[in-house]
Amino acid sequence: MLLNRCNGRATIFVEGEIDLATVSGVRAALAMCHAYNVTGIDVDLSAVPFCDASSLNVFLALGHPEGAAPDVRLHQPPPILLRLLRITGTEFLLADDLPAEPRSKVPLPFSGAA
Repeated sequence: MLLNRCNGRATIFVEGEIDLATVSGVRAALAMCHAYNVTGIDVDLSAVPFCDASSLNVFLALGHPEGAAPDVRLHQPPPILLRLLRITGTEFLLADDLPAEPRSKVPLPFSGAA
């Protein structure tokens, strides 16, 4: 998992499956964004072949916490997550594209599979 910050927004690049066993890495990345007062979070899921409901729970809980509302947008989610978003009415998390400006990828300072 990689994190990049630019202009008050952060982009999290996720690779691999996200499920109950691996969602802690996503949770940690979103929590780090909150710790650094990031106002918007883009989550690039283009390298994620599968994710379950645990990922949706994390995106909702940490992406839109009570009192503080960073803007979380999911980019290129896998089909199963798209279906979950439609069923649960949480399509507001979807984004059209990642920002076009070039970004450098910086490894996150924690270990975790994702």
